[in-house]
Amino acid sequence: MAGLTLLRVVDNKTLEREERERIDRELQARQNDPFILGMTAYLRECWDAARVAKKPIENIMLRAMRQRNGEYEADKLTQIRQQGGSEIFMMITEVKCRAAESWLRDILLDQGTPPWDLNPTTIPDLPPDADREIEQMFGQRVLQMLQTKGQAPTIEEMSELREMVAQDYRFSVLQEAQNRADKMKYRIEDQFEQGGWSDAFNEFITDVVTFPAAFVKGPIVRRQRTLGYTTAPDGSTVVDTIERLGPEYERVDPFRIYPEPGITHINDGYIFEHHRMSRMELADLIGVPGYDDEAIRKVLEIGNGQSWINEDVELQKEEEERKFYAYNSPTEMFDALEFWGKVSGEMLRDWGLSDEEVPDAAREYDANVWVVGNYVIKAVLNYDPLGEKPYAKTSFIKQPGAFWGKGIPEIIEDIQSVCNAAARALVNNMAISSGPQVEVNLERIPPGEDITQLHPWKIWQTMNDPLGSSAPAVRFAQPDSRANELMGVYDRFSRMADDHSGIPAYVYGDLNVQGAGRTASGLSMLMGSAGKGIRQVVMHIDKDVIHPVVHRQFVYNMRYDPDQTIKGDVQVVAKGAINLAVKETVNVRRVEFLNATANPIDIEIIGTEGRAAILREVAKGLQMDVDEVVPSREKMAYRNDAKAAMAAQQATQQPQQAAPTPTTPSGMPMGGMEANTVMNRNTGGAG
Repeated sequence: MAGLTLLRVVDNKTLEREERERIDRELQARQNDPFILGMTAYLRECWDAARVAKKPIENIMLRAMRQRNGEYEADKLTQIRQQGGSEIFMMITEVKCRAAESWLRDILLDQGTPPWDLNPTTIPDLPPDADREIEQMFGQRVLQMLQTKGQAPTIEEMSELREMVAQDYRFSVLQEAQNRADKMKYRIEDQFEQGGWSDAFNEFITDVVTFPAAFVKGPIVRRQRTLGYTTAPDGSTVVDTIERLGPEYERVDPFRIYPEPGITHINDGYIFEHHRMSRMELADLIGVPGYDDEAIRKVLEIGNGQSWINEDVELQKEEEERKFYAYNSPTEMFDALEFWGKVSGEMLRDWGLSDEEVPDAAREYDANVWVVGNYVIKAVLNYDPLGEKPYAKTSFIKQPGAFWGKGIPEIIEDIQSVCNAAARALVNNMAISSGPQVEVNLERIPPGEDITQLHPWKIWQTMNDPLGSSAPAVRFAQPDSRANELMGVYDRFSRMADDHSGIPAYVYGDLNVQGAGRTASGLSMLMGSAGKGIRQVVMHIDKDVIHPVVHRQFVYNMRYDPDQTIKGDVQVVAKGAINLAVKETVNVRRVEFLNATANPIDIEIIGTEGRAAILREVAKGLQMDVDEVVPSREKMAYRNDAKAAMAAQQATQQPQQAAPTPTTPSGMPMGGMEANTVMNRNTGGAG
């Protein structure tokens, strides 16, 4: 019939299959986009170059792990077993590394205050309307002078008053800048605590003394799960799980970092980070801005697909970390590569980006790309305002012009080998010289006599020598002991390990110190000299890790934090070993300054605000709760305003009493001259 149409009826399974096929077609179209195909080919080329260049460093890191674990290299162990004897391994490297870790943690983590600070710039930027506010303050001061003097100030007084007003305004700006810097510092400390900075930095210290380089990543904005507390209608507290986006920090395994060949610093070229992700970790990226949800779902559906890493190195690393038989884990793991680097604008245009996205083909653009298997799950430009990567790295000993430095195991590798050889020879010599060597003439021993056992008061049965010799059937020879010589060699080279590593034995409690170390003052001098080496390491950490990480968190807060009271013109100061080493001395000097200024004249000069500032710094040095001991600047200002208002109110309520007029002995009022004379005599003045 005319006007009738057919209605297609399908079941739910068919609809789901068709929807799935449509999504797959769109996904394949995105993955086959010229931009994605060009990016994938470029990443494979960069990855191959970085992976090949990393192989020598991987061997060094594996040797460092075995050296700390007290294990010989496979070829060395084979040679030792062919010769026979002891396989002892002296753990000098492990002792030095643990001592260095403890020393660094004591300097950087166990001081009660963070090894960094935020200070306002020396000359903070004045507000745009600063001139207008200064003129208003100047006008108010002029009116006050008119009211008190009853006449207009002179030109000289006007000039002095204007300069005084300008200085007061600049001081108030400095005070405001300091308040903002303090608030920003507290905010960053809270973000560090919630973002895992302490754990990441603690693991970083272990890496920096062990491997050629150590890495920290952050801030990285991630979805965080935490507990939230609400109040139910009945007044009870309800605990809920909430999710929020927040900055986090993590230690990056040096085995997972692959820099561009030939670069010196992280921001010089591209860098790869390899991630081993479980299904849950990969699924958590679904819904995060910047990631391709359908590509992630496809990877989860088809499995890992392609491994990007060297399986042999991974297996050796897991064994040294005591993750035995990790390959038998039933949890499915995915290999993901995270790329950070520059891509030319011309290449981006060839891959399909528009002129608006890439305005200048001659420029280099920072990109961040994630690849899992054969799928690109994220491809965005790096919108960091300075174009920096979210990584920081340093080394125990830095090599000028090189990306990788040296750790303690590599520095004392030869010394460790010599000490091991001396210890093996010592043990073997002690075993050989522990008893006699026995020579037995078998022709004079009766059949069935046991010659393999030797014990006190043993009776040897012998027969006549067929040749008629009178030589004894059993002869004993005592091998010489070379224990003293071998111990001398071991002691000499173990002391060389102190010099080469910069971690002397007396730092970690060795009481056998000779020379100047036998007295308290001498040991203090030795500790000060030894601290110069570790201070150099801390300076590397200050400059290469703490300063850039804190600065990136500061920039993040300046850009995204809605609290305007924490934002200001500040600079990051990494204090490190230099300031922390003199922390106790500085606090003693502050206490002395407090005692020296505890007099009315100095109090009138510095005022209660200045003394409160000194008390605040002393309380910080004593690791006290400053807010509980000394009121803040805001509370001090509020307290002073309240006192001034109360004094003004009392002055208005109580009328001022007139001074009594001097009188003569007869009770008559004195004249002006007589009154002045009596007043001067009463006060001790001249008549």
